[in-house]
Formats: sequence, C-alpha cells, structure tokens
Amino acid sequence: MKEKYEQLLSIFREIQIIEQISMLLGWDNQVVMPPKGVEQRGNQMAFINKLKHERATDPRIGELLKEIKESPEYEQFTYEEKRNIYLMQREYDRVTKIPPEFIAEFTKQQVITHEIWKKARQENNYEEYKPYLKKILDMGKQFANYLNPDLHPYDVMLDYFEPGMNREKYNRIFTPLKEALVPLIKKCLESSKQPKVEILNRNCPIEIQKKLSLDVIPLINYDLERGRLDEAAHPFTTGNYDDVRITTRYLEDYFPSSFFATMHESGHACYDQNLKKEWRYQPIGNYCSMGIHEANSRFYENIIGRSVEFWKFYFNRFKEITGAIFEDIQLDEFVHAINNVRPSAIRVEADELTYNLHIILRYELERDLMEGKVSVDELPEIWNQKMKELLDYEVKNDAEGVLQDIHWSSGMMGYFPTYSMGNIYGAQFLHKLSIDIPNWREEVEKGNIKIMTDWMKKNVQEKGNLYDPAELVKEVTGEEPNPKYLVEYLTEKYSKLFNL
Repeated sequence: MKEKYEQLLSIFREIQIIEQISMLLGWDNQVVMPPKGVEQRGNQMAFINKLKHERATDPRIGELLKEIKESPEYEQFTYEEKRNIYLMQREYDRVTKIPPEFIAEFTKQQVITHEIWKKARQENNYEEYKPYLKKILDMGKQFANYLNPDLHPYDVMLDYFEPGMNREKYNRIFTPLKEALVPLIKKCLESSKQPKVEILNRNCPIEIQKKLSLDVIPLINYDLERGRLDEAAHPFTTGNYDDVRITTRYLEDYFPSSFFATMHESGHACYDQNLKKEWRYQPIGNYCSMGIHEANSRFYENIIGRSVEFWKFYFNRFKEITGAIFEDIQLDEFVHAINNVRPSAIRVEADELTYNLHIILRYELERDLMEGKVSVDELPEIWNQKMKELLDYEVKNDAEGVLQDIHWSSGMMGYFPTYSMGNIYGAQFLHKLSIDIPNWREEVEKGNIKIMTDWMKKNVQEKGNLYDPAELVKEVTGEEPNPKYLVEYLTEKYSKLFNL
C-alpha cells in the first residue's frame, strides 16, 4: 500500500509544480509583462490550466485513493499520511464532480460578467450589471450543487473557501462581533480625542517609500533571498517555499498605502516561506486556508505594524529614512493617525475597527441572496440600508456601494467571510502568544520583533495544512475560534487611543 501512496504523492507533486509555473506566469502578467504580450500569455495560461486539469482529474487518482482506503493496511498509516489521503480525496472530488462542459460555460460567463461589472462600476450603472449578476449567481449555486447536492449551496461554498465553516457557525461568530463593534465605533467617533490624520498626507517620494519597505521587511523575517518586492496596481503575494514574491503600491501623498501593504503582504509571504520543507509538494505542506492566511497578513500588518510597541522602536529609524518630511511629528500623534477610525464606503480602504462590519454586511447579503430572502433587484437598496445601520454611512451611489467589489462577478459566494475570520484567528493567536510570552510588548519596544514572528512560525506557519482551520486554532490556542478575543483586543487598543 505504501507504494500506491508514493504513486499518489508523485502525481500531486506534479500538480503542485504545474501550479508553481502558473503562479509565476500570473506574477509576470501583473508585474513586468509587456502590454502586447496579453494574447500570448493567455495561450500559455490556457495550456497550463488544461495540463493541470488533466493531471488533477486522472482516473488513476480515484482508483489509488479507493484501493488505499479500502485496504486493511490503511489503519497503520500515520496521522500525516491519512491527512494527505483526506486532502487528496477532497481535491479530487472538487475537480471531478463538476462536469467539464459546465466548467467551460461557467468560466466563459465569469469573463463576460467581469467585463460588464468593470463597465457598470465606471458608469455607476447597476441596471446593466443586474441580469448578468443574476445569471452568474445562479451558475454559482449550480456549481455548489454539483459539489454537494445534499447541503444548502451557501454552506457548500462557505466550506469550499474555509473548510468546516457553514451559516450556523458564521452566524454564531459574527452576531456578537457586530453587537460589540457598532457601539465601540460610535464611542471612538464621539471622543474628544481625534487623530490629526492630515499629517499622513505629506508628500513622501516613492524612492523613500521603497527604502522604508526594504528596511522593514528584514525586521519581520521575510527573506528576500527567497523572495522579492515589486510594484503592482493591487498588492498581492504569490509563490511558496523558496520563491515567494510580494508587490506593493506607492502613493506619493500617502505613504501608509505602501508601508502597510508591504507589512500585510510580508505576513502572507512569511507563512508561505515557513511551510515545512519536508512536506514540500504534499497536500499537508500547503497552507491551511484563506482565513489562516489572512490571520498571518493581518497579524503582521495590524497587530505588529500598527502597535504602539512597534513604533516606539521603529519611529526613530522611520524619521532617519524620511528626513525632514515628518521631523515635527510626535510618536503619540503618529500612532493615533495610523489607527484612525472613520466609517467609509470602500472596504479595501477601511480601518482596522470598521473593516469587519464591511465583511459582515457582505456575508449577510450573500446569505440572504442564496437563501432567496433578497433578490438582485433589491440588492443596492438593502446594501445602502445596512451601510447606514452598521457604519452610519450614507452611500452616495452604486459605484461606491454594491458595485465596488470584484468578487460577486465570479459567481463565487462565500469568500468574503474569510477576511474577518483572519482577524478573529489572529487576535486569538495574540491572546495565546501573550500567555506564552508575557513580556512580548517590552521585547518589541526593544526591536525584538522576531519573538512574535518566531512564535507564529512555530505555532501556526509550520503546521501547514495538517488540520482544518478550526482544528488548527484549537491545537494552537486550546479552544475553537472565538470572537471575544478580537473584541477584547480592539476594545483595549482603541479605548487607549481615543481615551474612552
């Protein structure tokens, strides 16, 4: 049986190598590809995707999995080997349960809907987008039904993006989070102590911003001998193990855009670099979930990067690099400014405190759409109502409202909640880290950021895909994912900042 297991590992090694090639082509496409290379790159990507699909749907995989699981010897397999078999079966089911003709039709419709969405957002024209949105959402439900016809389609998709999650679990987590955040945000907004956010809008040349990014990267242990930093319209991370690349975006009149994007993407990159080498190309050697990935990026960006402890250490270096630009700014006013609380229309521009309400709004709308409680006709109106209820924000038009995100144009509901799960997991990891290393704040103030990144590496990153997300959180912290730690972290932090 071990010989058959090795055959499976060999097949999955090939699939992972094809994925790595695809990642490189995608990186090149967004970073350095010449403008007229689009058609050629499209042909390359189509070929690579076809090759991957052929490998991933090879009937021999199904036969080997069946033979191994039905063999008496299977009971002698280690936990790691059984986990590999489970993950291989899950992936094989996902790629073989969807008919190829449906995939072709769905992919084509996604491309069409994406183009219509771009135009509709530019022209603030939801009516034009609406029939395409309805069609792609119906196809998304069909996609879910192919995967598991016995479950509600939204539960299937929630589990697809964050294994083990469903509506009941998200409702249980998001309801208390929402109830705690709405009044906390209100208190911050009503506080007499407000930050001077305009200090962050000083002109900071891109060359100086690049120096800042390259200076902070080694501090958080992202290894540039196994990675690189480039510029892209939308910051992203790609790769794994010994080739993990990040991008950032520079705005001359707002340096935090590049600085915190670099911190965020470095968190993703450290996770991908710190996956166990001995599990390379095995399913357990992959990352656990999008939520756990977000936990890493937001841990580095917010929990470390926006903390007063980090800036007590880093502020002098920051001033050395930026010269006269921020020389008159005091540490306290700077830290308050980078932790401003201000309800806004756009999710990707939201601050740490209001961000989760943007996600909860999208989750509730997705859930109600999939349950048939809300129709695409009502969507803009209900979106605007929820923005007023949750964030006390009056949406000006559909372009800054229901049309702002790309996600729904793919028909794939269920991805948004993973962003907030990242915040929830991250705060729970911080709670456990604080028990394990009670003096972490003092250490970070002295510049020992490695004490936090090493803890994340040992406790989270090196565990790869050995567990599903909730199991991993329980393994690390001793309990299931619990929103109370995020509420405690945010309440403590923002109460100090705003004198609540």
